Amino acid sequence: VHGIGARDGLDTLSQSQTYAVLEQWGLPVSPYFEVLGGLPEILAFIRRYGEQRHSLMHEIDGIVVKVDDLGTQRALGYTTRVPRWAVAYKYPPEEVHTKLLDIAVNVGRTGRVTPFGIMTPVKVAGSTVEMATLHNQDVVKAKGVKIGDIVVLRKAGDVIPEIVGPVLALRDQQEPPVRDFIMPTECPACGTPLAPAKEGDVDIRCPNARSCPAQLRERVFHLAGRGGFDIEALGWEAAIALTQPAEPEVPPLVSEAALFDLKHEDLANVRIRREKRSKGVATGEFELVPYFYSKGTAKSPSKPTATTDKLFKELEKAKTQPLWRVLVALSIRHVGPRASRALATAFGTMDGIRQASEEDLAHVDGVGPTIAAALKEWFAEDWHVEIIDRWAAAGVRMADERDQSMPRTLEGLTIVVTGSLPNFSRDEAKEAILTRGGKAAGSVSKNTSYVIAGENAGTKLDKAEQLGVPVLDEDGFWELLANGPAPASEITSTEPEKAAQ
Repeated sequence: VHGIGARDGLDTLSQSQTYAVLEQWGLPVSPYFEVLGGLPEILAFIRRYGEQRHSLMHEIDGIVVKVDDLGTQRALGYTTRVPRWAVAYKYPPEEVHTKLLDIAVNVGRTGRVTPFGIMTPVKVAGSTVEMATLHNQDVVKAKGVKIGDIVVLRKAGDVIPEIVGPVLALRDQQEPPVRDFIMPTECPACGTPLAPAKEGDVDIRCPNARSCPAQLRERVFHLAGRGGFDIEALGWEAAIALTQPAEPEVPPLVSEAALFDLKHEDLANVRIRREKRSKGVATGEFELVPYFYSKGTAKSPSKPTATTDKLFKELEKAKTQPLWRVLVALSIRHVGPRASRALATAFGTMDGIRQASEEDLAHVDGVGPTIAAALKEWFAEDWHVEIIDRWAAAGVRMADERDQSMPRTLEGLTIVVTGSLPNFSRDEAKEAILTRGGKAAGSVSKNTSYVIAGENAGTKLDKAEQLGVPVLDEDGFWELLANGPAPASEITSTEPEKAAQ
């Protein structure tokens, strides 16, 4: 428990008393909080946990200092974004030294070629790190790192590994001597010459989207993600096994178009290279192992693993996913979940999106000219259209089932949902708004038509009150969905307490 929003019957006078009551009720409360008397004690607390933060039961990146007395909290109040009675102290990222063993490159799903550092494994901010992205060749040059350098490593935001730069004082002592990184001129996966997508781009790309096995691997891994088809059994190693196995020479997938045509027997002879481990430690030796089938013996013939059976069940389930998820799964550049939802709502079918003009696509709220151009470019490729056609033939849903009688009650309205609603998840509330012609926005502005406020509504509710934006509770939201703004306005509440009930 971090804090308390609306309360009823919890008659405590301070934050610390509240935590004590909640702990008695069995709710998880941090064991590390303390009530302190003044600034010297606060500074000592910050120093102490700065030294201990990576050995606590969970990682922390800072300390929050709060006024304990609830009456004083109420008197101090809030800004539009944060409480005035609390302040955060962020610790600087922990920095360690390690050796940069090599700089390799990865080819992404849209062909972008990204250099990354391979380092001697080292523990930083609570976990062991041995790789970190270097983004592009200009970043490598700007950081001044060379292969073989001792480098400074940290986690940006205590999360993402980042190579800060070299320890220059140690450079001349390295054996073998350090050497410059040279960006490849050909794709390491398919041998195609690399080039920027357009003049002036810093990033270089492999233009061989159709045949590059690395791009296919990344696209297959992406389409199985939670924002796409949500196929849990198709993880990173499975994507490798399908597109870049050690055996057979011709992989089960040479295009994602064949994904839903896969059969058990297509996977029977797939083997991958896997590093041997001894007592959980990597040995540096590799062996060929079957991936989708168990090892056969004289007494027990090879058969599909439980994960393989799960994969085929999840592929079948994936066929019923809504249109916007299919769009995400296609790896169209710039087209993420937000644009996909907007396109699915605006056009309703894959064919409708494909046949739409670039101008019509650009006018869809949340799409715009860049995404519209990317869509037209994608659909212009015959092999892309083949993916859609083969998926559709396999039974993948290419149109959203719409109730044509659904009234467009929210046409022209911009609505923000904040807090928890008893009868809607956040996605369900957004879907309800979009299918009735409204725009589901993520932040409150003077252009917001309504804010729908649930329990623990937070700062968006404060902003709505400040700007005079009408606020509805869930009953008002139901009325708005059914009948539009006029009836809903009759039960509008601009009182935070009432709106959150």
